[in-house]
Amino acid sequence: MDTARFAPFDRACARELPEAVAGILEGWKGKEPPAIGFITTDDFYGCFLAWGERGDIPNYFSWQDAACPDFLYRSLVEVVDASRDVDLLQPSKEKWAFALAFLETLAKALRRLPEELFRRRGWSREEVTFFAAQSDGDYVRELLEESLKMLNERGEG
Repeated sequence: MDTARFAPFDRACARELPEAVAGILEGWKGKEPPAIGFITTDDFYGCFLAWGERGDIPNYFSWQDAACPDFLYRSLVEVVDASRDVDLLQPSKEKWAFALAFLETLAKALRRLPEELFRRRGWSREEVTFFAAQSDGDYVRELLEESLKMLNERGEG
């Protein structure tokens, strides 16, 4: 699937994701860098952030630290509303392609984050683990596993 349909989400992330990630990192009380998750619903209608211990990623759904920044929620809803050609309520090749395009867009946004955001806390980008998951649904495990690979690759953005 062409990631061009994710342009509103990409623009919102370019504008606001650095500040959101900086806020999480600056407020993080753990000794080790956190895991930061982009959590969406089964039909991708919106997105929120959750963060916690890296070793506790499988339990992200019970993490107490979470935020629903408007820029993530509204921009992904805009993409979903414009994607009426994909049935996001049923498992399908098209829905999985949508999920992969979502991950590609997130990966691009994360690669654009300035290294300084991480260095302020004495960490490197590689020490923070990013992932995406669904709160429930058809591709919970698959999205989580694929996101751990894609969002933590260290390529050029």
